[in-house]
Amino acid sequence: MTDKKNKRRLIAKGSREKLDNAIIAYYKDMDNESSGRKITLRAFYQTWLNYKKLKTTSSMYIRRIHNDLEKYYIDDPLIDIPLQQLTYDRLEEWALKKIRTCQLTKKQYYNMTIIIRQSLEYAVQKNIIADNPFSKITIDRKLFCNNKKPSDETQVFLTTEQPLIEKEAYRDFHETGESACLAIPFLYQTGLRLGEIVALKESDITGKYLHIQRMETRQTQQNPDGSWNTQHYQIVEHAKTNAGDRLVYLSNTARSILELVKQNNQDHGYYDDGYLFLNANGRVHGRSVDTRIRKYCRYIGIGEKSSHKARKTYISSLIDAGVNINEIRKQVGHEDERTTYKNYCFNRMPQDETESLLEKALTHKTI
Repeated sequence: MTDKKNKRRLIAKGSREKLDNAIIAYYKDMDNESSGRKITLRAFYQTWLNYKKLKTTSSMYIRRIHNDLEKYYIDDPLIDIPLQQLTYDRLEEWALKKIRTCQLTKKQYYNMTIIIRQSLEYAVQKNIIADNPFSKITIDRKLFCNNKKPSDETQVFLTTEQPLIEKEAYRDFHETGESACLAIPFLYQTGLRLGEIVALKESDITGKYLHIQRMETRQTQQNPDGSWNTQHYQIVEHAKTNAGDRLVYLSNTARSILELVKQNNQDHGYYDDGYLFLNANGRVHGRSVDTRIRKYCRYIGIGEKSSHKARKTYISSLIDAGVNINEIRKQVGHEDERTTYKNYCFNRMPQDETESLLEKALTHKTI
């Protein structure tokens, strides 16, 4: 028999059965390598994506992957190179050029390379290629663009802003009877993710604690022409991460808000499978809450801030109060306290109060 370079190769085995099996394996390997020479990332992408869809409940995540394909791959020559020819050197050079030309931060690079990394890993799993050379690539962190931390006043509600937002939320609630209004002061008290708060049920309340165990997700579906249909909402019976399934402490204020919500549901005859935040049509969606908090921002005359900024405000408040960082991490469902500090720690004080605190900290009595 001839080998892959058209040279003869001797296969010696101890029995006819072992010899037959070796010959079959040999030609199967040749077929796989031949396929690998022909299959490109463009051809293999949808096969990998279909597999990826089986492993996630988030269609928004799949849509983000598709957007990355359009942004980083679809017009890049790499997508039409056979998988077998994607060597370590070629992939490393491609990755380094992408970082420079697209000015990628470390996070953007990680998200962008999900397609090539995981596609090649799946190709190994399908015996199309022998190994995944991209898994060996390491990038010096100094090559990534710096992700400048945004200004405090854009990321949290200042101590002068939060009371005004809460006042407007209560006013709106008493005028409309919409419990979605109360979700906003409740966010300041619990730091829940938007999808978590609208998925709460009365059965999740146990004394002073709230069990977070499900969330609302936005679902989209790709059409045959490549477009995406209108998003819809659904509840999934799990948290965002393993750390997301947690017990959150309910302050006196948080418990009083929940009592007000339950009483409002009873007064209006609202009920929907035990969910807490309701209106005449049933469970409210996250968009309803986020739209309201943005409206309140406009009403009090500040730049629009999302409901996620209320979560950052909650975390920053706990840090300011000296709560242990590991306890804060557990309360908000982060897996790593570095995430809590790096992305959720902001100064809530207006400039004059900050200056006053600095002055106090730096002032000492003269001996």
